[in-house]
This record gives sequence, C-alpha cells and structure tokens, in this order.
Amino acid sequence: MAAVAAGLVVGWFAFRPAMEVEGGLPWDKANHASAFLVLTVVTGLGWPRLSRLWLVALMLLAGVAVELIQGLDVVGRDADAMDVVADGVGILAGLAILRVQGIRGSRAA
Repeated sequence: MAAVAAGLVVGWFAFRPAMEVEGGLPWDKANHASAFLVLTVVTGLGWPRLSRLWLVALMLLAGVAVELIQGLDVVGRDADAMDVVADGVGILAGLAILRVQGIRGSRAA
C-alpha cells in the first residue's frame, strides 16, 4: 500500500503544472533521483519477493513512462532523457539501501 501511495505522490509531482517549488530540491535531477530512490525502497519493502531485475525493470518503465507522458505537452513539462538517467541513479541508490539493510536477496530473476 505504501508503494502505491508513494507512486501517487510522485505522479502528482510529475504531472502537475511546472512551477518553482520552494520545498523541492534546487536541482531537477536530484528531485528525480530522490523520488526513484524512495519508490525503489518502498516497492522493495512492499514486495520483498520481487527480484531485483524485475524491480529495476518496473522502476525504469515508470521513469520512461513519466517522460513519455510529459512529452505529450503536459502543462509546462517536457520529456528529458537525462531525467531517466537521474531516475536510474535513484534506483541504484535504492537497491543499495535495500541490500545494506539485508532486505533484498541476491536473486537475479
């Protein structure tokens, strides 16, 4: 349930009209990395039997989908491949946290 809630929050931030947010991180890519770090950790906790490979695939698919939808001219938004790279950084950091905490097994698939 927490993963769904986190996904909805990230979706709200991704698809609302773009504006400067005082509470947000000053660099857009850091916002992406932070969001996907949280999504990866929460999803890993919510579905502990999901392999790392599927977790990464699911997170990357979500990141690409966000950019494709933003490319459809969501108010004040545009698609940026570097945002997906930043998402990937967050995903890797999330996997590292899960691994260090012993939450994620070593299964590849």
